[in-house]
Amino acid sequence: MLDDVKPVVKVFFAAPGGRGKPFCGPGMIKLLDNITKTGNVRQACENMNMSYSKGWKLLNAVDEWLMYPVTARQQGGKGGGEARLTEKGSEFLAKHRAFQAECEKAVHKIFTKYYAAAEPDTKAPEA
Repeated sequence: MLDDVKPVVKVFFAAPGGRGKPFCGPGMIKLLDNITKTGNVRQACENMNMSYSKGWKLLNAVDEWLMYPVTARQQGGKGGGEARLTEKGSEFLAKHRAFQAECEKAVHKIFTKYYAAAEPDTKAPEA
């Protein structure tokens, strides 16, 4: 029954100080990936069907909470702007991916603990 079911883990980082508002989640990680691929914030946002202003808000929020810029951005001109991850931004993204993978493994182990045991025994009785 649960052979085709798996838990889905979405990691969000919330702001310290009791405000609890997430400042980084799957959308931010996807935005950073798209910036890496496109080299442009506007194009990265378009690829995600995200407004350009929302993309800027996300980038500014993560920069504020991490206390360092995750991207280096140059405003556009004729050819448009450019953006790339900073060294610390690349390190953050790599750490986040490793953390996410470890979370997924841990949740899978917990899922198996609780739900594999709950599976009905479908083996035919021995004669």
